Amino acid sequence: MSAFDQVLNAARAHKRRIVLPESLDERILIAAIDVEKRGLATPILVGGAKEIHAAAASFNLNVDHLEILDPLQSADQDAYVQSLIEKRAPRNIPVEKAIEACKNPLTFACLSLGLGKADGCVAGAMTATADVVRNTLRYVGKKTEVSVVSSFFIMLLNDSHPVRDVIVIADCALVIEPDADELASIAISTGQSAKTLLNLDPNIGMLSFSTNGSARHAAVTKVRDACKRAQQAKPDWRIIGEIQLDAAVVPPIQHRKFPEEACDSPCNILIFPNLDAGNIGYKLIERFGGAQALGPILQGLQHPVNDLSRGCTSDDVTNIIAITAAQCEP
Repeated sequence: MSAFDQVLNAARAHKRRIVLPESLDERILIAAIDVEKRGLATPILVGGAKEIHAAAASFNLNVDHLEILDPLQSADQDAYVQSLIEKRAPRNIPVEKAIEACKNPLTFACLSLGLGKADGCVAGAMTATADVVRNTLRYVGKKTEVSVVSSFFIMLLNDSHPVRDVIVIADCALVIEPDADELASIAISTGQSAKTLLNLDPNIGMLSFSTNGSARHAAVTKVRDACKRAQQAKPDWRIIGEIQLDAAVVPPIQHRKFPEEACDSPCNILIFPNLDAGNIGYKLIERFGGAQALGPILQGLQHPVNDLSRGCTSDDVTNIIAITAAQCEP
């Protein structure tokens, strides 16, 4: 079974309700039909029923069997408005403004999660990442036990790859310059995500340009401190750092450079020190290594929400819906 097959199986086992606020987009409609047919999730389209059916017909698609939530016709409008006012309490949002805000499909979709109308949300095919993330942080919010919402990629490597078939890497898309506490939180969140989605035993490498004190610099100290904090929080996980990439993924090099912490298994989770390194790193693995990159996948939220690229295909949407469903709490 491939690594991504495990994600698909987890999605089928959960069969979660995933709300889709961009329901006039052809790719979203194709993916919604696909995930429902394959049993990966129960898709919920957000918008006016008339407009959605007209859009589907223009693409020669039939969505009669799919659930639709209309922000303008919801019997629970008062609950949505009250939820928005509570979540924006410091701003003292007037009721009239809250009613208007709830008409926005993305805002409505995010509020649906806290109200128990859906389990997860996927957006971004027609919406800028900044808007998706802003609505998510405002109306979904982060888990109390994490210090920062972050992101990760699942990198599916070639079958013939000498290291392994899958690695999980973070943060490559969201947190620009994490401090030591935030970096430790990213490592812990990513380890938990890898366990949940891929059934991996976390073997985490906290990456740096230094291994085991080979260089002295504030950037090295940050990674070393983050590693210690993550180790204290998760003593049953293997977390090694600070460590260079070659030592993290090639055990013989690890034994030479970090003998007191070395083991015979390459790290399956790599934590980059900042967004510069992470974003460049995942693209190097993808473009030069021939890996398939799944993500960015958000983590640390009260409920799963994921952002699509505006250049995504319908297959990409299907995959992200499946991942979002698999992220939902059992």
